[in-house]
Amino acid sequence: MIDDVPFDECGYPTEPYSEVVPGLFQADTTFSPIQLFDQGFDAVFDLCGLDRGDGVVDETYIAYPIDDVPWIEEPDAIHELGNRVAELVRSSHRVVVNCMSGMDRSGLLVGRALVALGHQPIEAVELIRRARGPHALSNREFTRFLLIDCTPRKLAALNERGPMFGPRPSSHQ
Repeated sequence: MIDDVPFDECGYPTEPYSEVVPGLFQADTTFSPIQLFDQGFDAVFDLCGLDRGDGVVDETYIAYPIDDVPWIEEPDAIHELGNRVAELVRSSHRVVVNCMSGMDRSGLLVGRALVALGHQPIEAVELIRRARGPHALSNREFTRFLLIDCTPRKLAALNERGPMFGPRPSSHQ
């Protein structure tokens, strides 16, 4: 386990993954999903855009590509995936969320999971930046989503509308 993530002189993490809160990690693609499982993770949420599952065919490996663009195409999917990550963390699983650099896309999902775990949105952003450095969540739309669309009032309204709409994220099979 990596306890203190050192940052380089520009503020970027020098380690491939960081523990944001106990049991919830944010990572880049240094390690394949199989290597992450070998390092003791119970579940891998892979947002890279490529299925890197190396033959993993159960619900411990979730491949859900997210484009690193200045908008969120399927916000309902982020809410659902964030709740799934939080549920696993609450069940004492070690969960890692990764994307190419381990900064923005993974930060979006980790942030949503932190909100589901009871953290305020601003605290979620701060925890991610403390773990992955000041450049984490530099995608303004991702940060806006966490700070505006994940407030208690917005989430209550989302829950009132019923089941999530749009494509449902599924495990790699």
